[in-house]
Amino acid sequence: MIEYQNYLIQKPLCLIYWNLNSNYDILKNYFSKDFEIRQIKTIDDLNYWCKVAEIKVLIFGVKDLEEIKEMVKFINEKLPIYRRREIFLIYVLPKAKTLEPKETFLLSANLVVSEEHLSNFERIYEKAFQYWSDLYKDFK
Repeated sequence: MIEYQNYLIQKPLCLIYWNLNSNYDILKNYFSKDFEIRQIKTIDDLNYWCKVAEIKVLIFGVKDLEEIKEMVKFINEKLPIYRRREIFLIYVLPKAKTLEPKETFLLSANLVVSEEHLSNFERIYEKAFQYWSDLYKDFK
């Protein structure tokens, strides 16, 4: 059921899919300054938000990439490139190498963070966002 409040959103969205043992409070607190935060659980949730709102940040916190395979396919293949380029995609993974360029590239992401490094998320994000902004500035 669609809540009428979803149509009253004033800020861009940060969508979070979370299936890790840790909580995502650090991410929620950081992004809530500039974004509306919504948790997603299914491909249908992702599809819905892509239709009704401006998504700027998408966070996948997972143990196994297989569980989000359909969502990743949706963003990388179904979403128009001009919309995909505007989404800052973050993976939080238990065994990831934080800020590692090759892993980030292979996941078609903007940032990969190890779950154990979430306490330093603000500094990690700022570094990755600056790199992303410099990289895409000519495409806007």
